Amino acid sequence: MRLITVPEVDSTNEYLKRVPFESHLFVRAEAQTAGRGRRGKSWLSLKGKGIYLSGMFPALKAELVSVAGLAFGVAVVRALRTLSDAFYLKWPNDVHINCKKVAGVLPENTSDRLVVGVGVNISYGPEELSAFEYPATSLLAEGIDCDTESLTTALVNEISAYYLRLTAGDFSVKEFEDYCPMLGKEVVVLKGALRVRGRVLGVDAQGYLIVEGESGLMRLHHGDVSVRLKSCGS
Repeated sequence: MRLITVPEVDSTNEYLKRVPFESHLFVRAEAQTAGRGRRGKSWLSLKGKGIYLSGMFPALKAELVSVAGLAFGVAVVRALRTLSDAFYLKWPNDVHINCKKVAGVLPENTSDRLVVGVGVNISYGPEELSAFEYPATSLLAEGIDCDTESLTTALVNEISAYYLRLTAGDFSVKEFEDYCPMLGKEVVVLKGALRVRGRVLGVDAQGYLIVEGESGLMRLHHGDVSVRLKSCGS
């Protein structure tokens, strides 16, 4: 396991796609010029305001790809819970606190490698947070003190551990469910202009969210929809 730091890149995920393969190599950037989140959304990555980190591993088998986001979401929330128990997961792998996103995970599986990207908002203020495309917050905004070196180490260790657990067949979606308060709650499912209300029943073994709506059961893939908790004002 090795961690390198670079001043600025387009994105840490893209950086690790370009360099020669090295298992368990992590790169941390002080800033990103083209940071990305899920579903192609941009991730604000100003210098000194967050942790922008990616790790490289051998490519996953096809049957593991659909649950990889859940596993690495658990890894990130576990690292953040070294600071506070208030962090929780929103399906499929966003980390929230007080109904706002504070961290995200972007696993990308290619033919020869898996790259797992993580972004954590550390010290963004209200004006900067308003630039995000979704309700967002930072550790500073939540009054949580953070030593970025210690948190980076925790992230590296948890991501590495969950890669090994995932590939050893030792990860269960029950672990994700334990950190996800969406289960049993009313949600709004957004797909384009379509809005459907329903109740979350759980997550299946392939990582799909099972929602009971007015027209019956929906099995949702994270690439197709956005799901919002009604209790968070959706």
